[in-house]
Amino acid sequence: MIKPTRTFEKMAIFDMDNTLLQRSFIYTAAATLGFTDALRNIVAAGYPDAVRTEKIAALLKGIRHEQLIAVVESIPVVEDAAAVVKELQQKGYVCGIISDSYTLITEYVKNKLKMDFSCANVLEIDDNIATGAVYIPHNFRRLQNSDCQHDYCKCNMMHHIRSQFAIDTADVLAIGDGVNDICMLSRAGTGVAFNATHESVNEVADVIVGERSFRPVLEYA
Repeated sequence: MIKPTRTFEKMAIFDMDNTLLQRSFIYTAAATLGFTDALRNIVAAGYPDAVRTEKIAALLKGIRHEQLIAVVESIPVVEDAAAVVKELQQKGYVCGIISDSYTLITEYVKNKLKMDFSCANVLEIDDNIATGAVYIPHNFRRLQNSDCQHDYCKCNMMHHIRSQFAIDTADVLAIGDGVNDICMLSRAGTGVAFNATHESVNEVADVIVGERSFRPVLEYA
C-alpha cells in the first residue's frame, strides 16, 4: 500500500528483469525448472508480444507458487537498488515497477525494495499451482489515443499509472535495459538505459548507465 503521509511530485519507473534483478526471471525459471529449449523456441518464433506472453505463461502450467518464488529469491537484486529507491522517495518520487513478467514476481521485488507499486501480467494460480493461463491488464494495450503503435507496450501502462498520481510525463524517470523498454524510455521525461542489451536502447535514452549501479541515476533525479 502507498503511504498517505508522503507527497508525490515525480515518478521513477524501473524495469525488473536485468535491471532491478541481475538476471531475467523467466530465463532463470527455465534453467531451474527445465524448459529452456521450449522458451527459446517461443522467443525465436517472432510471435506478437501478447501471443508470446500467453505461450510463455503456458510453460509454467503445473508449477507450484512456492517454486516460482524460490526462483526469484535466487536472483540477486542490484546491490544499491534499495538505497537508491529510498533516496528517490525522499526526493518526492513515487517508485515502482513496470514489467512484462508476472505480478506475483514483481510484487515480491517491490516488497523487497520497499517500492510503491508494481504493474505486470497476472499469472493464474489455482490451488497454489500455475494453470498456464495469463491475464494481460488492459492498460498495457494500445488505445485509440496511445502515442505508440504497439498493441502491447509498457509506455501505455506508464501513462496510465502516472495519470493515477497526477504526475506529468516530464516528471517521469524511466529505467530499463531492453528493446521492449524503448517506447517507455523515449516518452518519459528522463529515460535511462541501464546496461542496455541493444544499442537501440542507448540511442533513445537521455542517460546511459553502463555499470551495475543505480547511484548515477540520482544525478538526474
